[in-house]
Amino acid sequence: MAATSNRKLATISCPHCEQETMVSVPDEDVELEVRRYVALYGDYTTAVCPADHKFWVYFC
Repeated sequence: MAATSNRKLATISCPHCEQETMVSVPDEDVELEVRRYVALYGDYTTAVCPADHKFWVYFC
């Protein structure tokens, strides 16, 4: 993970096509859960891979 101001960057794989994508995370110790669909609750960020697939990354 690399630092950007107070947030970190993590590399994840798209759940649709497996292409790697960088996402901003609140802490390097957080566990990430990638989902194809948004859930009703939880802290998350929305990501888009190079193939334009939209998905959600939750912080556990």
